[in-house]
Amino acid sequence: MIRAIESVAARITGFIALLGGCLIVVMMVQVSLDVFLKYTIAKPIPSTLELVSAYYMVALVWLPLGAVTRDHEHLEVELFTQHLSERPLTYFKLFGCTVGAIYAGFMCWEGLQEAIHKTHIGEVWETATFDIPVWAARWFYPIGTFFASLYLTIYALDNLAFLVKGERLVPDRSIGSAIDNAIADAERATGHATHKDDGNIGVGRGGGSAD
Repeated sequence: MIRAIESVAARITGFIALLGGCLIVVMMVQVSLDVFLKYTIAKPIPSTLELVSAYYMVALVWLPLGAVTRDHEHLEVELFTQHLSERPLTYFKLFGCTVGAIYAGFMCWEGLQEAIHKTHIGEVWETATFDIPVWAARWFYPIGTFFASLYLTIYALDNLAFLVKGERLVPDRSIGSAIDNAIADAERATGHATHKDDGNIGVGRGGGSAD
């Protein structure tokens, strides 16, 4: 059940992160075109600054949050945990994921209430030329925090299962794991064993402290 939920969540967060990436391109094009038109024909694109502030930057911060959590890409401080073996490290992971899931869940709930309220009143920003509806951007925050909370909950259960049963419930989607799998595939394809670095890349299960 957990694996099926994680699989669906992985696809959804991947799509949302892709959408955030597309918005980066759109923002770059609009800002560049705005500057070009301003200094060539003195007619910049109206309300570019407001659109960047209300939509683009908000989306870039919150929409990829689920994928970042999914891939264990949050910053970690490994000063006291980098040399721990997997089982002791799992206790820290379990604690961190549990606290993080509760905190992100609270953020999601508060953001959801705010998004519903702003949608109901039809929030707009007044500009010199026209009013920009910004209520839709309020939904980026609860979407991102929801998937972050969901993944932290999944990883908390995954770590608990490892401590109790010695097995994992979901696949490791960290960059370090992906690199290890790619190296293993290359070794199988070439029939040669390559030296494996014992350092930790990224913040997957073999990494440092909890998210």
